[in-house]
Amino acid sequence: MVQGATIQHNRGDGLSSNVRSPKDDEEELKAHLAILRGQSKSLKEVLSEMVDGEPTEALVEAVENRILLAQEQEESIDLEKIVESIQKMQSSWV
Repeated sequence: MVQGATIQHNRGDGLSSNVRSPKDDEEELKAHLAILRGQSKSLKEVLSEMVDGEPTEALVEAVENRILLAQEQEESIDLEKIVESIQKMQSSWV
């Protein structure tokens, strides 16, 4: 499970699709509070909105692994680009 990542996904709401680790303890605390209040979405829910349907477990796992790698390397990633890249790769294997 991806923990401590901030996922912002743009679906006409003005947010970007960047994923990054919290910038400080206060931001991490706010993220945990949002989770406890039920104000957050799982990665699978976010991906469902992005692909307009149920994402495969392989897609969820691949995206989660890329997010974890980005957290380890302390970098921000564009979730939409990652999903597109993984989907292209998966379709070329079929």
